[in-house]
Amino acid sequence: MAEDMSQFNESSIEQRVANAQTQDEQQGSKGNPNSNEHIQLASMISDLDRRLRILEERYSNLRKKIQLTDHNLIESERSFGKELRNFNEDILKLKRNTNDFDEKIVIFDTEMQSVAQKTDLKVLEKYLAMWNPAMFVTRKELREFLKNKRILLSDKE
Repeated sequence: MAEDMSQFNESSIEQRVANAQTQDEQQGSKGNPNSNEHIQLASMISDLDRRLRILEERYSNLRKKIQLTDHNLIESERSFGKELRNFNEDILKLKRNTNDFDEKIVIFDTEMQSVAQKTDLKVLEKYLAMWNPAMFVTRKELREFLKNKRILLSDKE
């Protein structure tokens, strides 16, 4: 809409300048002393019109560049937002894994506290060496021995 208006204004300005130039040329041919001033004024107006068109074109180009920059900025912000969400999810997973690991370490620690220590095992080893359970007699062996010695046992056992 604004471009249509600017084109309308430009064409009407051009028509006016062209009309003024033709009038000046017609009057100049008649020997009017003000015709030089009109020609200079018309050339100044056409120069201003040309400069105005250039400025409007620059303004339009700048507007397009700003729109493109805004669009790129929005896209970058969206992608950064997605990456940030992914990083937050990864951090949350790492926190959960760390908490699970901490819980397992606590469980392992409690189990290690209930395990026999090296000194306890040494004491047991000394007792076993002293008793020497490999030399113990089984019931069957005892019955055989007593049978050979002719001692009667009660059948309770």
